[in-house]
Amino acid sequence: MDDTQKNTILSTLGWSDHFSQQLSEDESTEHVGRVCSIHAVLMNVWGEFGKVQMPLPGNWLGGKAEAKPTVGDWLVLDKNKQYPVRMLERKTVFVRRSPQNEKTVQLVAANLDTVFIVSSLNHDFSLSRLERYLALAIQCGAEPVIILTKADEADQSFVKSCVADAKQLYKNVPVIAVDGREDNTATLLKNWCSHGHSIALVGSSGVGKSTLINTMMKEEVTLTGAIRDIDSKGRHTTSSRTLYVMPCGGTIMDVPGFRELQLPACEDGVKKVFHDIQELIEKCAFIDCQHDQEPDCAVQQAIAAGVLTQRRVDNYHKLIEEQARTGTERTYTKRQERQMPPRPKTGGKPKRRTGGGKKNGKKKKKK
Repeated sequence: MDDTQKNTILSTLGWSDHFSQQLSEDESTEHVGRVCSIHAVLMNVWGEFGKVQMPLPGNWLGGKAEAKPTVGDWLVLDKNKQYPVRMLERKTVFVRRSPQNEKTVQLVAANLDTVFIVSSLNHDFSLSRLERYLALAIQCGAEPVIILTKADEADQSFVKSCVADAKQLYKNVPVIAVDGREDNTATLLKNWCSHGHSIALVGSSGVGKSTLINTMMKEEVTLTGAIRDIDSKGRHTTSSRTLYVMPCGGTIMDVPGFRELQLPACEDGVKKVFHDIQELIEKCAFIDCQHDQEPDCAVQQAIAAGVLTQRRVDNYHKLIEEQARTGTERTYTKRQERQMPPRPKTGGKPKRRTGGGKKNGKKKKKK
């Protein structure tokens, strides 16, 4: 295999200057590989040498979750390609709070360019859940794209309404309704599937992630399953995270469905998703305004004017309070700096801003 072919393999897998700059003088691309799947203590690694299986080192198994390799990570291997020597610094990493231990996190996928947030157009569709996924994708640093599946099974007026509502969740977020079984789905998603581009699909069980994978791969590489009619919930047909190389040259990762999605420390991501509420908070008359019944509350005025929904405000409260419960020093410090305080447990008069919170210290008279 010549150097051109080797470079093509690596670039297809997502190799870039971000990783090559981390190699020392005695390290070469002949000994780097990307993790394409992990099964208990074994992992499969893909490189210009092909695909090899190797054990996870014992010191990595016992370390913190953030320090362990996950699907999508790049590793430097020993000269015989039998074990990993070190892991290269990640470009991005998608993380959620561990469902087994709230004090730890679970790494979902690393070095992503795009996260496909998949929801089906049935009982599964939830704007509040989509906001959770958006916060994690934005915190990760990857571009979020909302994919609404099973558009062929839903009433078209419902499809249009869901697409319009989803587009309002975050500025300029692409929202695409598809029938995951149709060949034209690959055409609709081609802008995010170019050579060397890395994608992960996340969402609940039964939303059609495996079907999308098979369509993008143009062959059945993963199992698909039926859902319950009563609530549109599916069973786990994907049991582990796996990276595939698409015919178009990009990589796509299938991720098992999430039964629940508890957020780790990602306050920046939450605030960016709810940027519209953050901007309104700055216009409230009181520093500790709870955005409930206080006078001159910009948030309540926006709800009354139909600019903002009560559902979105309630979910913002919920996610910000959930961030406070993570107990991280970073979250508490940022909260104390002035952002949205938790709802008070006792009464008390609200503290008015200096100058009423208006420019030049003057409060405009109501007409």
